[in-house]
Amino acid sequence: MKIASDWKFNQNITSTFDTHVRKHVPLYDEIHSLISSTSHWFVEEETNVYDIGTSTGEFLKNIKEYSSNKKFELIGIDSSIEMVKKAKLNLKEHDIQANIIHGDVLESSFKIENASLIASILTNQFISIHKREALLRKIYEGLNKGSAYIIVEKIKGNNSFFNDMWIELYHEKKLENGLTEQQIMNKSRAIRGVLKPLSLNDNILLLRNAGFKDVDVFFKWCNFVGIIAVK
Repeated sequence: MKIASDWKFNQNITSTFDTHVRKHVPLYDEIHSLISSTSHWFVEEETNVYDIGTSTGEFLKNIKEYSSNKKFELIGIDSSIEMVKKAKLNLKEHDIQANIIHGDVLESSFKIENASLIASILTNQFISIHKREALLRKIYEGLNKGSAYIIVEKIKGNNSFFNDMWIELYHEKKLENGLTEQQIMNKSRAIRGVLKPLSLNDNILLLRNAGFKDVDVFFKWCNFVGIIAVK
């Protein structure tokens, strides 16, 4: 039997993404709530807030609603044209103005500047590992002093024992969320070679190598982590 890694954020995935991600990512809504609350410490007037891998625009919507009294620009980018269309529609339905771009964040034409907050929520894990250091440097350079970069990632355990334990607990959580064992296996097969997680330690090392000195973990559930890095 031929097994193919064929995961793509196409129209089929986009149409069910919000439901899909909540079944596959533990405490997804709580993560977003934490990020929105944390944003109060960083979002400033007359700055830009970036969402790298904006998917359906949930981060941008939440940030605007949590800081509705402030004047700032929302900018999102995604490599999936279907996700860009969905994000634009979702934000329009909430009467939120945002610049949603279809493109590659590493392209020189995409500028990051005057940023008070940047987020990559379940995004970097899909970017080739050898490109992530360049991405983090670009993010660091685009942030204002004292501003923050928030990253949420699926991670590997720091050793094989922890990695096996986190994976088993994660699969149990998926079953609790109503997925079948066949669905779990199909997803694992589909993302082979597409999803490339690092360990928590490796993620923090990449952030420090990019220039971030103040780095902390604001969320962790087995093999999912939220990290905040301040310039």
